[in-house]
Amino acid sequence: MRADGELRRAWAAANAADAAADARTVRPGGPADHDENASSAPLWATALAVLLAPVTLLFGGLAPMATDGCGPDNCSAALDRALSLVTGGLYATFFVTPALLLTSWVLPRRMRFAKARRAIAWCALLPPVTVILTVFGLPE
Repeated sequence: MRADGELRRAWAAANAADAAADARTVRPGGPADHDENASSAPLWATALAVLLAPVTLLFGGLAPMATDGCGPDNCSAALDRALSLVTGGLYATFFVTPALLLTSWVLPRRMRFAKARRAIAWCALLPPVTVILTVFGLPE
């Protein structure tokens, strides 16, 4: 009888230790899964996009003036390709950039989405930066 009681107490103690260990483990969706810095990358990317959008519109709008010296029909193929890239970048700046920023803001605030949120937020800045850098390097 005595051995039976000791076995029961040992079994109860082992189960209690296992239950306590399970309670300490982090479960998905728990407080440790919440991303405290979830809004930092979307916030910075949005602020930079707001600053870059007018510059992109100005530079992209003035880029076709590069064809004044050669006329629209006699320009080099490299200049035509660069101006096509600028035009596509302008469209992407005003349609793709807001969509990517919105996506980075509405992703769930969980740690598993942290890398995706940062990548999407910073990729939203690629179209305006591409337009500005392409205009600075327009070929003749």
